[in-house]
Amino acid sequence: MDKQPVSYEQFRILVIEDQPFVRRTIVQILTQIGFQGMTEADNGETGMQECIRTNPDLIVCDIDMRPVSGLQFLAQLRASGQVANPNAPVVFLTNHTESEIVKQAMALGVNGFVVKPPSFAALKERVDRLLGGR
Repeated sequence: MDKQPVSYEQFRILVIEDQPFVRRTIVQILTQIGFQGMTEADNGETGMQECIRTNPDLIVCDIDMRPVSGLQFLAQLRASGQVANPNAPVVFLTNHTESEIVKQAMALGVNGFVVKPPSFAALKERVDRLLGGR
């Protein structure tokens, strides 16, 4: 049984990353994959505001950010009554391999991890896995 190809244009993606260069790189990769509807935020606080404003289908989020980290953002998102879809898939970008952070993220309901800096193939594979079933 063949899988239907994912039509990336229909999805809204939110990229939350505090380093402008890394954020631009992620947006470039997502654009190359075929996404068009992207919004950006520079930390978990502005990320939450963008979630309320844009209702993204997928969120790509850094973990180490201030003043609101990726873990804090994810906890707020999952508990939020203001966001249209508090269960939107979240992919964490990380250079963390510490099991404690991974365990915390899993407990909060993260949907996947991509190692920083993300490669085209790694990001596409993760995004396809999360959006492919729609």
